[in-house]
Amino acid sequence: MKPSRQAAVLLLGAGLLLSGCSYEDLARGESNPTLPARTVDADGWRQGPKHPKEHTPYPYDMYTHCGIKWAHFGGRWWVLDTVFNGAPQVEGEPAAPHTQTLAGYMTLIGPDTANFDTAGMPTLQFVPAESKPPGCA
Repeated sequence: MKPSRQAAVLLLGAGLLLSGCSYEDLARGESNPTLPARTVDADGWRQGPKHPKEHTPYPYDMYTHCGIKWAHFGGRWWVLDTVFNGAPQVEGEPAAPHTQTLAGYMTLIGPDTANFDTAGMPTLQFVPAESKPPGCA
């Protein structure tokens, strides 16, 4: 590695340490979280806009009766790909046990990555699904 590249790598690493940003934060596309906890609105189900903007958290209600594997966001289906165990992205009390709905936020990180965050849970990262989800058993 050339000396200028070595210096760049060292400076980048030092910058990450000083900023408190972890590798997981960068992989998720997050650097300074903490959204307020939310509850399901009595006025209606929240699934974000049909054409979401990148890096904008949208209120999102996830139906969990059949588990957390699929999400419909931005006009298409997504499937769970990765669970990031790290610093919580949403502050507040987690949802009551045995609930069938999680009120949180969905954030489009890139064209093929979306993150769901809710209080008391790790970040769930979704990728585009190749098909619609099957019905649950």
